[in-house]
Amino acid sequence: MPVFSYEGFDKSGKRVSGRIEAENAAAARMAIRSNGVYIEKIYSLERQRYHLFGERIKKEDFVLSIRELATLINSGLTLDESVSGIIAQMKEGYLRDVYKDIQKQIREGKSFSKAASGYPELFSDISLSMIRSGEASGSLGLVLQRIAEFHEESLRFKSKITGIMIYPIIMAIVGTLVLIFVFVFVTPTITRIFAEISLKLPLPTIVLIKISAFLRQYFLAVIVFCGVCFYLIKKYFASEKGRGKIAYIRKKIPYLGEIFFKSEIANFTGTLGTLLEGGVEILTSLSIAREVLSSPDIKEQIDRAKDLISHGQSVSSALRRTTSFPYTVIQLISAGEKSGTMPEMLKKISTNFKEDVSQRATKFVTVLEPFMILFMAIVVGFVVISIMLPIFQISQSLR
Repeated sequence: MPVFSYEGFDKSGKRVSGRIEAENAAAARMAIRSNGVYIEKIYSLERQRYHLFGERIKKEDFVLSIRELATLINSGLTLDESVSGIIAQMKEGYLRDVYKDIQKQIREGKSFSKAASGYPELFSDISLSMIRSGEASGSLGLVLQRIAEFHEESLRFKSKITGIMIYPIIMAIVGTLVLIFVFVFVTPTITRIFAEISLKLPLPTIVLIKISAFLRQYFLAVIVFCGVCFYLIKKYFASEKGRGKIAYIRKKIPYLGEIFFKSEIANFTGTLGTLLEGGVEILTSLSIAREVLSSPDIKEQIDRAKDLISHGQSVSSALRRTTSFPYTVIQLISAGEKSGTMPEMLKKISTNFKEDVSQRATKFVTVLEPFMILFMAIVVGFVVISIMLPIFQISQSLR
């Protein structure tokens, strides 16, 4: 029987994980949820090994397949014909095999959501909840189109932020490699001359020689130490305590704290708007959208808001009383409730906040770049001065 590994949260919001044997992913999900666990990730261990050593599916390819499937269904084709259509357009590969298996299960009488739930690494809880709603309302094509739009927007935002950050990251990597090369290979060659001369070296030169000698002698040890530290820090921040700590640190960082907070709001409102637009019930939508948040503090606020909503309060009223969301966000949600356009309003909030995050990130990088150049100039200047001072002393003694 296949073994599935899962991660999620219990009713108190505590992160849990484990393994379970089940006939398929759908049975595994049902068994896990019966134990009061909300699933964040679930995957077959056999499939995980396949991905580690075999083909990986690009997110862009998967989103394109959903877009094409939605187009075919909206054109009037049946679900089986639509799946056949996208299979015919695909190259041989794992994604094509996924759709072949989904089609096989559909022909056996299963619903699309039931068949897709066997591939949790592709179809998230957000997608599955919307697909089930679309099947119940007879609007599967429209729902799939909204899922594709949601993922496309997420990919555009991620690509935009990555594009903004790529230059300083490359600068930092290249700068670090240059400094290692200078300290490990260039500096010893030049400073070897000073060791052969009975000359009292200036302090900067002594410091440079000591740093260079240390790096040459313990270079591999330093690399291993940095690797171990990185692993331990990553493991700590993956824990519940670590996530809370990093969320607290993010909130306290000047300027960057605002970027992280607004990014959280953008992800939450965008996900919530997409789910509501897909016909998912409000409390279920809040539970699912809550999982895109990384801040335990905001998650706790959403849980309190859910409790108030379940007792009859409006979404805007509950969020106003329990969350730290900005006043403008609450007002726009309230306006959406009154006009019956809350999904559209939530998506608009998400778009506006993502644009604000992009602009703030661009400004931050614009300010960061000269500081990185200045830091590199200071280090290089230190190396040059440390080398030149003894040379000046030697030239003065020769006179």
